[in-house]
Amino acid sequence: MILSDALDRTLLLMRDEVGDAPPDDVLIEALTSTSVALVVDAANIASHAAQSAFVTAALLMARSAHRVFLVAPETTLGGPQPPLPRGPMLEGLAGVGGELLPGLAFTIGPPAHEVDLLVAFGDTPLDLPARRRIRVNAEPWAGSISAWDAPRRWTPTWWPMGGLAAGALVAGEAFKTAMLKLLPYALNPQMTASVFAFSDQAHVQLAPAGTPFHGDLGDVDFISGGAINSSALFAIARLPGVHLRGRIVEPDTFAASNLNRYMLMLRSHDGLGKAATLRDLLQDLLDIEAVPARYEPGCSLDPLAGRVVIGVDDIPTRWAVQRSGAGWLTIGATTHWSSMASFHTPGLGCAQCLHPEDEPGDAAIPTQACVSFWAGLHAAAYLIRVAAGVGLPAIDQHLYMTPFRPDQIVGGAVRTRPGCPTCGGWGVRGGARAA
Repeated sequence: MILSDALDRTLLLMRDEVGDAPPDDVLIEALTSTSVALVVDAANIASHAAQSAFVTAALLMARSAHRVFLVAPETTLGGPQPPLPRGPMLEGLAGVGGELLPGLAFTIGPPAHEVDLLVAFGDTPLDLPARRRIRVNAEPWAGSISAWDAPRRWTPTWWPMGGLAAGALVAGEAFKTAMLKLLPYALNPQMTASVFAFSDQAHVQLAPAGTPFHGDLGDVDFISGGAINSSALFAIARLPGVHLRGRIVEPDTFAASNLNRYMLMLRSHDGLGKAATLRDLLQDLLDIEAVPARYEPGCSLDPLAGRVVIGVDDIPTRWAVQRSGAGWLTIGATTHWSSMASFHTPGLGCAQCLHPEDEPGDAAIPTQACVSFWAGLHAAAYLIRVAAGVGLPAIDQHLYMTPFRPDQIVGGAVRTRPGCPTCGGWGVRGGARAA
């Protein structure tokens, strides 16, 4: 396996900006020459949320082939952090780092040179040379980036969702650094510079601040074991006291080109079945059955669980799940540099109302680690909220996010389409209501 194989989907997406002219080596150099130091002291890394942010940022950056320096005291993990084993955090990251992209690994300790980006967690002191410095912090349901000269002690919470968002935010800033190195090759330099402009202030809220901390998710089926659902499971597995029964329905095996964005996959999983591997990785945390099959209309997998998480690229499969009678489902999806998530329940716009046209073709889909991760993270947040018995207002039904412009998240209700082949506009049940 060579690095270009593992980065295949990322390189495809980068060519949206630079076209076919520069060789792969130029794009790979932009990624691998990007150096980041994640810096945290003992006080700021003590909580499960902070550890979730640190691990998430490190893994996302490594999957984008950045050179990542882990400047932190060794600490015992306060909760599960798969694919890391339980125990010391840095030791676990070092072991996993050697199983990610070929030829790359984490460096434990400070760099001997100036880095492109220094990320300080909470109010950790900044004393390393860096071309750019930012701080990261989290609340239970939100992650944020702030200027380096505005330190604030990391909020010590055990609830990890905000920490996961914080880790994804800073990973996006690292990837921007790589993309801006390619401006001389950009097809539209002004547009590329705008999309990947640095964010010194950012805040992403996954759920309202008062949302309950709820880990009992009940019966859930996952349609796909791909990048988006792997990201959703990555988040779910970190919930304190998590309880979930369900199935992962996925016919395919892992391939090297999955390494850039599958948050739970390692090189040693190459060629193994996705469903069984995810089941095995999470067997100590979740009660999951592996189903190595493709979901088809009217198949033996029906009836599906009362809640379904869909992460498939194939749009007709989303329609088929909606038509199966599933009471509640959430869909995570990506398109180029953007991620999407939505939930669907009778009375609200259905999966086909949201995506009314198929996009046929079996070509490799361009994507990137942060883009897939945000789709899965938002889908997991929808699932946790509905499992907690919190009414999901129609205005929150759908969101669209370009992770590299976190200040520009848009969304709203999904309109029911009169005569929709899947829901028929819900007939007399039409009209938006809470989930």
